[in-house]
Amino acid sequence: MEIPRNFSIRKSEKTHSGQEDLSHLAKAIIANAGVGIYIVQYSKFVYVSQLYQQLTGYSDTELIDTYSLNYIYHNDRDMVRKEAINCLKGERFESYEYRFVKKNNEIMWVLETITPIIYKEARATLGSFMDITERKRIEEALRQSEEKYRTILENIEEGYFEVDLAGNFTFFNDSVCRVLGYPREELMGMNNRHYTEKEEFKKIFQAYSKVYKTGETNKEFGQQIIRKDGTKRYIEGSISLLKDSADKPTGFRGILRDLTERKKAEEELKKSEQRYLELSIIDDLTQLYNSRHFYAQIEKEIERSNRYQQPLTLLMLDLDKFKDFNDTYGHVEGDNVLSRLSQVIKECLRETDSAYRYGGEEFTIMLPMTIIEEGFVTAKRIQTKLRKETFTPVPGKDIYMTVSIGLAQYKPKEEIKAFVNRADQLMYQAKKNGRDRICPES
Repeated sequence: MEIPRNFSIRKSEKTHSGQEDLSHLAKAIIANAGVGIYIVQYSKFVYVSQLYQQLTGYSDTELIDTYSLNYIYHNDRDMVRKEAINCLKGERFESYEYRFVKKNNEIMWVLETITPIIYKEARATLGSFMDITERKRIEEALRQSEEKYRTILENIEEGYFEVDLAGNFTFFNDSVCRVLGYPREELMGMNNRHYTEKEEFKKIFQAYSKVYKTGETNKEFGQQIIRKDGTKRYIEGSISLLKDSADKPTGFRGILRDLTERKKAEEELKKSEQRYLELSIIDDLTQLYNSRHFYAQIEKEIERSNRYQQPLTLLMLDLDKFKDFNDTYGHVEGDNVLSRLSQVIKECLRETDSAYRYGGEEFTIMLPMTIIEEGFVTAKRIQTKLRKETFTPVPGKDIYMTVSIGLAQYKPKEEIKAFVNRADQLMYQAKKNGRDRICPES
């Protein structure tokens, strides 16, 4: 309660209404004020209300004629003296807080307001005195809780942030600064548009919008950000909705972590696995798939052909008189022929086709969704292109190589072994027919 300014209490005297000293009205105000009332004159107590006595534990006989500052906690006395002086000079009108030592030596926090008055025809100070110990205890507990909360946030490796509904930073820990590369003073109030590319921001906006509409936490949120130095990083985390006491959305909070190095490691691992896979299914010399991969793929192609009733044609190729060439000019020159043939084959195939080194100088080609007549065109293209390749195993001697090719089209429900054998037999038939031939099934 704030005591009216210029409140005046004079010596005991009869008024024209017959009231003495403190009027009935003043007594009623003091008794029901809810705060302890006291009067200090010449630095000593001259009046203390009943509630003041209850709050402090001192009786009026113990307080009257004692110095008021004696009961103030020693570390607060200078502050209280200065505040009182400012109030009495009219330079300050607000209440102030300090610690009071009760009779049982307990420390009590009080909120005090004072005002100058005339008491028994002399200047005095009228004070209102409120126990705020419980409030201070709650404030301190809250402060410690917030401090503990902030300490935890500042020491976790992950970044914690809060943004308003427009996406502007309102709070974040040091980890967020480290991730984004901005000092705290620049980051505060910054919008997430600032460190996000246009296309990436659309994805972010959609993610935040979904959280706002559903109220559900997005636990697998990921985005690419641009640090202050221009480098790009990949972050991942979660987003949830912030609400006020009335359950009204006020913003978003989230956890983020920099996963750039992990993403790089994952990419390297994928590349390594891909390289390992390729090494296990690629023939070193020709860089075509090997026979092991052939049987894995033909099983899939046959299953697809049966399921969708699509045609599948298989080509079996064998270099003519390759053994003679190898024996005459050596394995190095022989390997060169095999490598050149593999390049010819690749140049003649579609993206959906696949070629394999079946063994030695034998090759096989799978042509999905291809009938035998179309397969013949591919075979002819390979045959023609290989004829144009010139091999010079020794200076001054040009040699041209040819290939025999057998073609077979898959029959519904046919077993793999039977299908491959048909193509293989047709290839041998082409050799029997004089080599450099294409022998499709009739």
